[in-house]
Amino acid sequence: MAHVNLLPWREIARQRAKQRFGVQAFIALLVAALLVFISYKIIQDYQQQQRARNQFLSSQITILDAQIAEIQEINKKKDDIVNRMNLIQSLHQDRNTAIRVINELSEKVPDGVHILQIEKRGNQLSLRGRSVSNNRVSEFLRAMTESDTFSNPVLREISSDAGETEGPTRYNAFSLSVSIRTPNVAAVQANGGAS
Repeated sequence: MAHVNLLPWREIARQRAKQRFGVQAFIALLVAALLVFISYKIIQDYQQQQRARNQFLSSQITILDAQIAEIQEINKKKDDIVNRMNLIQSLHQDRNTAIRVINELSEKVPDGVHILQIEKRGNQLSLRGRSVSNNRVSEFLRAMTESDTFSNPVLREISSDAGETEGPTRYNAFSLSVSIRTPNVAAVQANGGAS
């Protein structure tokens, strides 16, 4: 006899296909969820590492800012010290300037020339005086040109001083200006000027 299957085999095949599809969909969904979770954890780990790097960099920047501020303060103090040293050095040089000027003038003033007034402004020296002749004033200017203390002597005025006569001698009034050379610090120290 012929064997006839009366069971609803198509329905059972459909249910099995649905079950397989459901299991496959569930596995695919589970794998997708697992991949999303792993990706999320990896991204979260990268973010945490980046936050740690950013925090480290921020702390290092804060330290460097403090060091920069300290360096600027040190540079400011250094500049103040250098300015003070320069001031002390210039005062030390100026301390002996008056003595140098008077000594040099006493050596360079020729006979017949009398200096009546000396005025110093910065490194400029203004002299007013009288002389027996114009030649003596010229001799005085030449001597100042050859001097180590003075430079650039300029005769401002020379005139006959009719009111100032002492006996038979007539004097000529003159005024001149001259620059004072600042001595080299090494030369001053070598000469014993650093006391």
